[in-house]
Amino acid sequence: MLRPAALLSLVLIVLPGAGVGQPGRAPAQIDVVANDYAFMPLPAHVPAGATVFTFVNRGKVAHELSIAALKPGVSVDSVLAKVKVGGRPRELLDRSVGILVAGPGSEPDGKLLTDLRKGVSYLLFCNFRDTPEAPFHLMLGMFTVLRVD
Repeated sequence: MLRPAALLSLVLIVLPGAGVGQPGRAPAQIDVVANDYAFMPLPAHVPAGATVFTFVNRGKVAHELSIAALKPGVSVDSVLAKVKVGGRPRELLDRSVGILVAGPGSEPDGKLLTDLRKGVSYLLFCNFRDTPEAPFHLMLGMFTVLRVD
């Protein structure tokens, strides 16, 4: 009889990389760089599949890289309009993918691995504020959209 650890090893040998991307294909990598209140330009279209996001904050205040899938037909303008009137854009987002947080002039301890889905648009944004009264960094232009082909 196999012990649980031996069974797990057997499953990992038989199913390498199961559940993430295409077997034998290394994940794509998207390096996101933040300055204060903007992300450096990224490609508008990216391929579907396993993707690793890295994040570096070159700004003087803390920032986050929040990634969420937009619901079909939802535009960034709709999200901005919702936030502008004090609303939370959750009902415009299909799902949250993940968040990386970096202090001023630093990067997070980790990276974010996800499986980008074909035909989905992903909103990358910073939801931080400098003070409770200040606008969200998103409203200062700290967002971009990736469309997955």
